[in-house]
Amino acid sequence: MTIKLIATDLDATFLRADKTFDRQAYDVMMNLAKQRGLTFVVATGNHPDKVKKYFEGANQDFILIANNGAEIVSQGEILTTYAIDPSAFAPVVQTVKAHQDHVSMGLVFTGITKAFMLKEMAALGLGERKAQFYFKDLVMIDDLAEISEPILKMTADFPDYEPEFMSAITEQDLPVHVTTSGYGAIDLVNPTVNKGVALKDLGQRLGIQPEEMTAFGDGLNDLEMLELVGQPYAMPNSDSELLTRDYQVAISDSNHDGVLKTILADIL
Repeated sequence: MTIKLIATDLDATFLRADKTFDRQAYDVMMNLAKQRGLTFVVATGNHPDKVKKYFEGANQDFILIANNGAEIVSQGEILTTYAIDPSAFAPVVQTVKAHQDHVSMGLVFTGITKAFMLKEMAALGLGERKAQFYFKDLVMIDDLAEISEPILKMTADFPDYEPEFMSAITEQDLPVHVTTSGYGAIDLVNPTVNKGVALKDLGQRLGIQPEEMTAFGDGLNDLEMLELVGQPYAMPNSDSELLTRDYQVAISDSNHDGVLKTILADIL
């Protein structure tokens, strides 16, 4: 089956540890993809503003699946969003507080244009300082009622405590899907969405079947996307769960531009 779409995660997959990538190889890849009619997709847990910063000065003619599938953006236009039911907000806040001794960043609510953080959450872990590094236009609030737009993702950091916190959320049967990209970061999104759901939705819009797609990932939040596509690649530095699956393995790890090397050697 001819590949028509290439999707990749960013952190610890496409990006090196210092959040850079081989820009010369990237330009070659993007030019070849355009010549051959392939669609390049970035699928990440990050907000669009963060992605734009990573690719500043580089070709951004790709489709973006942001916030772990809760938002699809093309050429600056939002194609689809999946908001979280507000009834989940308060229980998640209480769960974070119940496990606050393990928090390095309190709960942040990511909307379409801005992010919100309760002041009581800012007092946990590294607090507001860490949140401001990851979230542009962070608004500090006293009460959940001050959230003024639909929320696409809730995020908190629990280093070395992801399974315990995820279990605490899951056992409450809240209207959220909880996942982790590793390194302590835990994301909660609409229960109907993940990167795989968003990529399938995008494929339907573009007339591309899952078996005509390839994807690269390293974390558990990439699992549904990798299971969807016809040609999945795990990074050598992936979560051990991914390496037990029947996936191909990229030529090299994220710190050595494994995604770009594999695309140029095996796909284009």
